Amino acid sequence: MSKLTFFDTENAPEPRLGQPLPERLVEGDPRFKTWDISATPDGRVRAGIWEATPGAYQAIKGSTWEFCTILSGVSELVESGLPPRRIEAGDSFVMQPGFEGVWRVIETTRKLWVSQD
Repeated sequence: MSKLTFFDTENAPEPRLGQPLPERLVEGDPRFKTWDISATPDGRVRAGIWEATPGAYQAIKGSTWEFCTILSGVSELVESGLPPRRIEAGDSFVMQPGFEGVWRVIETTRKLWVSQD
């Protein structure tokens, strides 16, 4: 069995569908699709592709560390107490444990992510 996993959305499994918890919704009606691509046997490290439609919600990472690369679309991250950061295709960043803020999707946004709990 190969130890390589390629991120191919054309041949990915069916996505999980979701939306923000009602208490985290800030504006609009954002909807999520998540393609789970790979995970360690214990599930602590995972990787996949995520897509969100326009709207805004509270993003709370808790103890999760997440690396992201934006593949398409435009969003804005507003970390609590800091100025907004516009993110778009080609941008990469890490949301560290304890991150809290608002994720505002301006244009449907798709990201590649790797997370560790």
